[in-house]
Amino acid sequence: MIAAGLLLGVGIAAALLAVRLVRGPTPYDQLLMGHALWMHAALLVAAFGALAGSHDALDAALLIAVLGVVPVLAAVKALRRNSFQPALAPRDDAGAP
Repeated sequence: MIAAGLLLGVGIAAALLAVRLVRGPTPYDQLLMGHALWMHAALLVAAFGALAGSHDALDAALLIAVLGVVPVLAAVKALRRNSFQPALAPRDDAGAP
């Protein structure tokens, strides 16, 4: 019963995340929502495994979660590199008291 409630809650949250993924105002928001949706997929796999009594589903959920981190880090680095934000001016510490 708990697993069924978890499936329902995570399913509703995943639907809301999908809407936010499409309507995100910035690429960073869209990336964050995509990553959250990926983690919700891992939670759904784990909940289905708990509902079915399968121990292999937990291994699959952990694999999904771990494989979701690396592309997000690469995408953040790529977004930061292609940013149009001006570089910060170096701080002049010579005149500091």
